[in-house]
Amino acid sequence: MIADVDTVLDLIGFRWMQFLMLIAHSCHTIYVVSEIMGVPSIVVACEFKLNDTELFLLTSAGFVGMIVSGHYAGYKSDIIGRRASLLFAMSLGLISSFLSLLMPWFYAFLFFRFATGLFVGAVMTNSFTYLVEFTKISLRPIIANFASYPICMAGIVVPFINHLNEPLDSVLWSWDTFHVRRWRLCLFFNYVPGLIGLIIIYLLPESVKFLLSIGDGERAYEALDRLCKRNHGKSLSELDVTGVTQPHIRVSIISHRKFFVRMWYDTKPLFGESYRKPVILIILIMCGVFFVGNGLNLWFLKINNQLTAEERIMCDHLEDTTHLTEGNVCSDRPVSYLENMMLGAASICCCVFISIMLRLIRRRSVMCINTIIAALAGFSLNFIKHNKVLLAALLIFIAMCTTCISLVASVTADVVPTHLSLLFRRGKAIALVFMFARFAVIIANCIFGHFAHTWCLITFNLFVLVTVAVVIMILFLPV
Repeated sequence: MIADVDTVLDLIGFRWMQFLMLIAHSCHTIYVVSEIMGVPSIVVACEFKLNDTELFLLTSAGFVGMIVSGHYAGYKSDIIGRRASLLFAMSLGLISSFLSLLMPWFYAFLFFRFATGLFVGAVMTNSFTYLVEFTKISLRPIIANFASYPICMAGIVVPFINHLNEPLDSVLWSWDTFHVRRWRLCLFFNYVPGLIGLIIIYLLPESVKFLLSIGDGERAYEALDRLCKRNHGKSLSELDVTGVTQPHIRVSIISHRKFFVRMWYDTKPLFGESYRKPVILIILIMCGVFFVGNGLNLWFLKINNQLTAEERIMCDHLEDTTHLTEGNVCSDRPVSYLENMMLGAASICCCVFISIMLRLIRRRSVMCINTIIAALAGFSLNFIKHNKVLLAALLIFIAMCTTCISLVASVTADVVPTHLSLLFRRGKAIALVFMFARFAVIIANCIFGHFAHTWCLITFNLFVLVTVAVVIMILFLPV
């Protein structure tokens, strides 16, 4: 019989091959997070003698690159395929990252950090899309939550590697006036998960839903048959499945319009009457959790470095700039990277909490509980003075928002089917949502970087208000 693709995925289940896909996605995620958010900005700032504006450029460069390429990455993956897009983006990202390590001048280093973001922007989006398209619908929220674990693991692995290589400003070797310091070696270690992910995705098949969308049912059947043999030791024909299809699918037609015009026409169906409200709502929610979670994550190392032994509220610590070197953001306090592993550990605890809650209540309710807890933790920073409680509240504030990201992405995958229109499909939708969300991180980075020292209470409470707005919007989600 010819069966529906989701019926076949339900029949195959989530076993060995899908676990390999989850490992590949985990490697991709750790690599991307390490590249974009793992630069030891304080040490780099000290070496290049950066001011606040240059530090903002450094922490934003990767995100700007991801914004520029984000929508195009989703567009291209719906034309050449998820796997092909991943192989192309990962390879160029690794090359660009390596070149950045060889740059002795700040603006040359900055350019290649931007270029790395340009390429890895496609990795994060397409890797998640690839994973969910091999996952049966009932498991998507759970798998989406597991997809958050590697983000948290990166929050532990990166500071741990930095800790092992301390002091990061010590010179390994010199070449004329160019001194190779330990922090460049730490960035080189980001290659390990990237290379592993590249090798695994090379061994895996193309997304079956993409193959069906381009009318290649034969290759789609072969890919599912391979999955079935690996998972069950039986072919699909032995399970009485002779073909695979997807209801209402429309085969892609290559348009002869100019590139940007074609992209606009391909994107336009997403904002049609049936999808406009949920898609805009998802974009705003994703922007909110990125604004708070990733926006504060970028500055967590600096915030933690400014906390003193005195019992004061958060803003009193941040407004004390006496320890900063005049003219740049370099601090005379030692940086403890081991302490920064706490953020990754807190995020893993949040993921475990979400995993348990998803077994008991609906995904929307879990997201609502997460963001309510985050808002309360953020608001408590206005009056908590005990140092350990203060740090715990900040960790919860950031971690609860960060771990919501994959859940919001899974809502996008459910709301936007692959057969939305002739050309617009799930890959473009998820890429578009992430593109707007990364732009929100740039705004958050700019606000915090420029106003945290002078208008601290207003700045932190703005992040709290954004979280409250996210809670309200989640209540209106359709799924």
